[in-house]
Amino acid sequence: MLKLVALTLLFSLSAEAKDLSKLYSSLASMAPEARVLKSTRFFVNTPTGINPLGEGGGIDAHPQVSTDKFDCTTYVETNLAIAFSKDAKEMPSVLNKIRYKADNADFFQRNHFMVSDWIPANSKKNFVAEFTGQMTADKSAYHTETKTLNKTIWFFHRVIDLLDQQRKSPAEIQSELSKVPVLPVQEEKTKYLLASYFRDHADEMMAKLPEVSIVMFIRNIPSIPTLVNHMGFVLKKDGKLYLNHAPQAKPWKVQEVLLEDYFKDMDSHRAPIEGLLFLKVGKK
Repeated sequence: MLKLVALTLLFSLSAEAKDLSKLYSSLASMAPEARVLKSTRFFVNTPTGINPLGEGGGIDAHPQVSTDKFDCTTYVETNLAIAFSKDAKEMPSVLNKIRYKADNADFFQRNHFMVSDWIPANSKKNFVAEFTGQMTADKSAYHTETKTLNKTIWFFHRVIDLLDQQRKSPAEIQSELSKVPVLPVQEEKTKYLLASYFRDHADEMMAKLPEVSIVMFIRNIPSIPTLVNHMGFVLKKDGKLYLNHAPQAKPWKVQEVLLEDYFKDMDSHRAPIEGLLFLKVGKK
């Protein structure tokens, strides 16, 4: 708790928070969805990178809160935190509630996995509400996918990678590995909307979407143990759908692009987009 208080005070005095104060002043009377619609555009052209946030020490020493750089997940989480906080001083504590199961910064309690951690935790806290199954009554539009997920093995590899980056000694790494929770192997299972159906029924799909929603992309990448491998916001603008996201690729900046253009770009990959999950921004 003391660490969070210190972090909140430090962030509230930072240049980032001062920049955000202008944003917050324009959001005061808005509902969360309208706030996200505005804030997601506020961060367009912000640099992107790999793993920009952590716990500020320990296994993942990256800063606990920052708006200087995003990856796809922290971009969504930060915008949600802004939507549900009254000012920059309160934002770090709300961000913790979104990123962690128990609200406090603990690497092993972070919502690392979208389907099995992030969506259930943030749905329970009313930050989001999934509505993928409401996009159409056509059963042929959906597919159910399952992956076997061994979180213990994943934690072992991730802890070693992060501590290697910090140049920790073998003894220090072994000490942290002893804290890895032993969890049963589980199935990560979800029913998603086929991307091909969404694209073939674009007008119908657009009519079902709110002004802004969270989208999660599913691709079949055998080397990745999770179903979801990218996320962002879908926005309606001028009768078209745009994707605001933080790609971990060139130009390494938060982008606002036509959603169909993003689909076309991913079509050329060995693992194109197969499915989509949609979530609404929750209500206070």
